[in-house]
Amino acid sequence: MKIKIGDQEFDAQPTAETVTVDGESFNIRIVRHEKTLTVYVNEKPFAVQLPDPLPEDGVIDLLVDAKTYAVEASGAATAAAPRPKAARKSSAAATGAVVSQMTGRIVRIDVKTGDEVSEGDVLLVIEAMKMENEITAPVSGTIKEIDVSAGARVSEGDTLLVIEPAGD
Repeated sequence: MKIKIGDQEFDAQPTAETVTVDGESFNIRIVRHEKTLTVYVNEKPFAVQLPDPLPEDGVIDLLVDAKTYAVEASGAATAAAPRPKAARKSSAAATGAVVSQMTGRIVRIDVKTGDEVSEGDVLLVIEAMKMENEITAPVSGTIKEIDVSAGARVSEGDTLLVIEPAGD
């Protein structure tokens, strides 16, 4: 695909974990927070503000680290299909999936499979940068699966557990 930024044009071929721009490959990781993305390029973070509503085609004004860029993409990506992720990196879009928002170590798990939880209940604690962070239930429901154990290391975006929402 071709990407035009201002008056410069680049040949870009994205996959799930990399993007190749004019023959040079970069590792990418994207964390979405509503209309803001944190795009890590070779682990260097960039804050990207998406326009609302997001147009389907044409020029898009993106705010990247407080600077506006007019970006236009054309053509289809021809890179290889993304390879499947390991189970612990399953899609956060899965119903009831609770994913880690940070890299750290699981200190304790306060629930077990089959437990009923209410929105806001503490599910587990992750230690990151010498601070303990309580991970709470985003919805009320039943613990369907736990994908981590106490002492395990987790990365940002890893699935921690799955809650089957009440009423489903």
